[in-house]
Amino acid sequence: MDRMVRRRVGLDTLRRLRRMVDAERAQEAGNARLALRLTLLLAVLAGLTFAFLF
Repeated sequence: MDRMVRRRVGLDTLRRLRRMVDAERAQEAGNARLALRLTLLLAVLAGLTFAFLF
């Protein structure tokens, strides 16, 4: 009986850790997309500023 309980607890722990890793990866992907958008926006603004000055 103890072996079955430990196995169940171990599997539940692994599932919980997997969900946490998946959530962290999704957050990192979202942050990467945001960083790319901000970089592109900054590049466009720099280009427009350069064009306006000259």
